[in-house]
Amino acid sequence: MRAVVDSSALLAYLYEDDPHAEAAATALETTYREGKLLINSVVYAELAGEEGFAGETEIDQFLDETGIDIASPSHTAMAAAGDAFTEYLSRRGDALQCPACGEQTTVSCPEGGRRLAPRQHLSPDFLIGAQAAVDADVLITFDAGFYRSYFDVDVRPGTEKSGSE
Repeated sequence: MRAVVDSSALLAYLYEDDPHAEAAATALETTYREGKLLINSVVYAELAGEEGFAGETEIDQFLDETGIDIASPSHTAMAAAGDAFTEYLSRRGDALQCPACGEQTTVSCPEGGRRLAPRQHLSPDFLIGAQAAVDADVLITFDAGFYRSYFDVDVRPGTEKSGSE
């Protein structure tokens, strides 16, 4: 079995005070015994942005100690990520949405008069989800709702952090 690990699970595992630390440890340890744990370059970059790591040497040491390998998504997975992102854009629409209440609104630039739109960069989460769905058997994450919305993937531990979508 091959499992892609999302940064939400790794961060929960790293920080003992995280409410999901124990679930993350259990999911990682159980899945490691069943097969191979993988991250991609996106998750590596997200780890590099964490204060807990002083550089790539510490990240590499952590990955070695936990038995996590780095693997690039296949071309099929990258194409699937693009397809899922296109679906996301069609669902999202052009309005800006408040993350707290869900209210949608449009805003115009006071200088140029043009309507402002949300940025449309490919989210790293689509690359992570597509790699898990196409190249692996399992995704270890606490953002299950998001990933299940776009990918047919077995998610462990199957619970979510509040406010993660």
